[in-house]
Amino acid sequence: MNIVNGLFLIVVGLGVMGFGLMLFYALLPLFYAFFGAGVGFWLGSLLTSTPPEQMSLIKLLFALGGVIVFAGGAYFFETFRRILIGIGLGSLLGGLIASALGLTGFFGVVIMLIAALIGAGITLAVFDTFIVVASALGGAGLAMDGGHLIFQSMDVLDRTTIAAGAYTPLVIWGVLAAVAMGWQFANLGRWTGNVR
Repeated sequence: MNIVNGLFLIVVGLGVMGFGLMLFYALLPLFYAFFGAGVGFWLGSLLTSTPPEQMSLIKLLFALGGVIVFAGGAYFFETFRRILIGIGLGSLLGGLIASALGLTGFFGVVIMLIAALIGAGITLAVFDTFIVVASALGGAGLAMDGGHLIFQSMDVLDRTTIAAGAYTPLVIWGVLAAVAMGWQFANLGRWTGNVR
């Protein structure tokens, strides 16, 4: 079960990490579905106070619920898409940060909510840049967590050890995100050229 869930997180993470901005412009509901899956997974993790490597039906149900809520929101509230994506990306990053700091339950959810509000505000100011940065960070975190589900003995992929002072997972997360940002910024004009 961990291998299947790990592969799911890796695929979602790599897709969001490498093509976040393109997915937004080309496949809006699918883009929201990807982020909804991530947001739901982390909300389920924080509410059940379980680390990412412990998979459960509740987490999968929350991930599915996130897919439905965010994809549905993209369809029915298309005019508010920038605010919706800010909420989605902000809450995803908030969940990833809370888990890396070892904060679960109430405090983890509060961090997710605060990050969602901050994300909604930022997207209105610097939309494309925020999408690139947040999708690179969020996707890289999801891919690392998926890798850790499959290779649980590899502590270098365990982002929850960052709170205890482990720097290697933080460096790997940063490097993966930086590569993804470089790739997305290099393609920024091509992906957004037809939209503007």
